Amino acid sequence: MGRLEDLHAFARVVDARGFSGAARLLGTTKSAVSKQVVRLEDQLGTRLLHRTTRSVSPTAEGRAVYERALRLLEDSRALDAELAGRRDEPSGVLRLSTSTAFGNLQFTALAAEFCTRHPQLQLVLGLNDRYVDLAEEGFDVVLRLTGKPSEGLVARRLATMRFVLCAAPAYLAAHGEPQAVTDIAAHRCLRFGHLQSPDRWRFRHAELGEVAVETRGALRFESGLTANSSESLRVAALAGMGLAVLPTYAVGADLRAGRLRAVLPGWQPVGGLADADTLYAVYLPSRHPAPKVRALIDFLLEKLGDVPPWDRRDDSQP
Repeated sequence: MGRLEDLHAFARVVDARGFSGAARLLGTTKSAVSKQVVRLEDQLGTRLLHRTTRSVSPTAEGRAVYERALRLLEDSRALDAELAGRRDEPSGVLRLSTSTAFGNLQFTALAAEFCTRHPQLQLVLGLNDRYVDLAEEGFDVVLRLTGKPSEGLVARRLATMRFVLCAAPAYLAAHGEPQAVTDIAAHRCLRFGHLQSPDRWRFRHAELGEVAVETRGALRFESGLTANSSESLRVAALAGMGLAVLPTYAVGADLRAGRLRAVLPGWQPVGGLADADTLYAVYLPSRHPAPKVRALIDFLLEKLGDVPPWDRRDDSQP
């Protein structure tokens, strides 16, 4: 408990940008807070603060310790709440990361209802189109689209991701609609740049098997596009720039509204981007997941259901 109290004092110094302010927050004296920070520095064997007569700021090591201290203090408060029987209402800060496209197009709209349900919880959302290390970066949960969750983490399945080959009606009117999967090679193709082989698309048919298509075929188009975001490719497809393989969470509403049309619906995209076929909530292993983490997962399971909202059809649709 002594180390935790010292971490608490250090965190308040960083928050208040000084020892006097931290002492006021903690209800103690400036000298007592200074002794706690010095003791913590001695125990860790590193300098945590830059001290001048006018200001106090964390060193690089101090910033890392500060981020970890916030998590430890929050976990301690959560444990106190559980032991006191106050488990029903999650509180504190929930740090969540997901991809830019999924965050902008789906999760942010759900976040409003989640925060309304849990007013004692502060949600901090990070949008990242890269692999996020929960332990190093201080996230409580990552919503990860993948075919295989990383080992050493707890992964709770939330929904199945579907992918579709699609294009804007204006593009299809101008360039014709592919009648066979091999016709794709003669079209403008909007590629996802993070893939190992962005120029090769694979499709599977229930009766005809699997086919690979080289999207840089004999006919080359200078107006083609390669991007590293599903959101960017969606905008390009809507603008009539070409064919794209996109997740239905990004284009489901566009397909229902007719802004985009599914192409070769009998052929299912596989491999590449389409390998990210499941949405998981991923978090660090713990004997008892924090109430805030359980609350988020329960909420998403409720809202996504067996068929997620972006794949649901209106009764008025044929």
